[in-house]
Amino acid sequence: MGRPPFDERELTVLFSALLLAGATVYFRREVRRVPKWHYLFAGLAFLVAGSSATIAEHFWAYDTFNTVEHACYMAQSVALLLWALKVRQVPAQ
Repeated sequence: MGRPPFDERELTVLFSALLLAGATVYFRREVRRVPKWHYLFAGLAFLVAGSSATIAEHFWAYDTFNTVEHACYMAQSVALLLWALKVRQVPAQ
């Protein structure tokens, strides 16, 4: 399988993920008030890693970075699923 053509939208996704990560770090005190926020933070980290691997796959080791990209997106989905399940179990205050 050959490399797909580079798409500028991939840079937009990476930029958006980095912007969201920056806002999360800037507003970390508020983010920590969200129940089970660690799962959300892990999901965001996997989003940034997956988006970075998407860009990297166009320049180096296509098969490796393509695998990393999809593994990161799967891990992101699992982290968000776990967050949703855990938050559902948190008693209301």
